[in-house]
Amino acid sequence: MHRLLCLIAVLLVPGLAGQAAAQERSQLAPPTTKVAEEISVTVGGKVDGKKISGNGAGTCSHAADASIHGVSASLWTVQYAAAKDGSVKQLNLTLWRPKDEGPDQLSLTIDGKSGLYRIETGNPGQTKGEGTVTILPSGPGGRLEIKGKDSGGKPLHLTIDCTAFAGVESEGD
Repeated sequence: MHRLLCLIAVLLVPGLAGQAAAQERSQLAPPTTKVAEEISVTVGGKVDGKKISGNGAGTCSHAADASIHGVSASLWTVQYAAAKDGSVKQLNLTLWRPKDEGPDQLSLTIDGKSGLYRIETGNPGQTKGEGTVTILPSGPGGRLEIKGKDSGGKPLHLTIDCTAFAGVESEGD
């Protein structure tokens, strides 16, 4: 009887372990393309005293555990290409927030009807402008609030709302 129980355990445990591993993989898988296509981005605020706005489909992603130049960090990205009615033609944002509480690395480019605005921070020797980002999670999405000055010293106060954040696929290890 003891041998029979051992044999059953030997046969069942690998199968159960395989099922558990499959469940873990499915939980870590990035959202489907359909979910990514359904993400809506709303941009609002002021740049150099001029109101800017935009609303439509975009790409928002987040990785709680990522790294940049060997530093453990969280990552947020937003890409938005405007609908015809908005004042924002294109927006690209990348935010790295180091877990060692080092300074954020922010890259923000806004191409609007009133001009091109850019902020690059956190990279010594390549800083253009200044900015701080507040992240306000909300369900599967959230809001990014950016305050600062662009590379030309123009004041900027911007909100970016994402209905969801898709996962981020790693690039090289």
